[in-house]
Amino acid sequence: MPRQGRRRLGALGAALVLALAGCATGPDRQPPIGASVGADEMKDLLHRWEADWHAFAGLRAAVDLTVRRNGKTDRAAAVLLLSPTQLRLEVATPFGFPALVATVGPDRVTIFRPLERAAWTARPTPEAVGRWLGAPVPPEVLIGLLAGHVPPPLDPADVRLGTTDGPHLEFERGSTRQRVWVTPQGQPARLLLDAAEPLRVTFEWTVSRSLYSLRVEVPNPGAELSVRYISAESVTPSPQAFELTLPTDVRVERLD
Repeated sequence: MPRQGRRRLGALGAALVLALAGCATGPDRQPPIGASVGADEMKDLLHRWEADWHAFAGLRAAVDLTVRRNGKTDRAAAVLLLSPTQLRLEVATPFGFPALVATVGPDRVTIFRPLERAAWTARPTPEAVGRWLGAPVPPEVLIGLLAGHVPPPLDPADVRLGTTDGPHLEFERGSTRQRVWVTPQGQPARLLLDAAEPLRVTFEWTVSRSLYSLRVEVPNPGAELSVRYISAESVTPSPQAFELTLPTDVRVERLD
């Protein structure tokens, strides 16, 4: 990653640590309450969400990250860099130095712990994400969720109106049944993925329709990932911004 980019991410990480220490408050947000959805609105919502996703170029954000698994809770300040196909996450120490750097892309997942001089790398699979975050989410789905995007049906004509637990969109994507409840403003409020390992996602949005937070829950094995956005800006990251060059003295474990 270019030196200037590393300095900017490091400075942002240090600022985030100070903000969390001072109990910074986020912008006003809308509660994740589902709204009624009419049959004539379903396809319009999907078209709008897809248009928003196609217009998404990337973002840089300071986030509050919480991971719960195996009865243990870890909370950290982090800096997130996101594009439609890649992410880079740097977890900051109180001094602004990265304690963990993670990159996820179409080819590899790499987790680097600088203080331990250790790293592991694997193909981008749900299992690799689960090893890192405790939630076995397909990498491309995780990237979309972090931008507030819900995976659409392969054929928009397959969407239907569900009524269990309130009106919602319902469709299959491959072998997975997806159910999406929406906010009164027409944004995803809650997502259920009925798969081999069910997944629940809850979104919170600001009054200006920016993503405020999301919570990803995997009932079995009881893992939860929460991301709260402290600040965010739209950017168009270069491919080099996601590169992670490991020092020669780092112990690297390949998991595939």
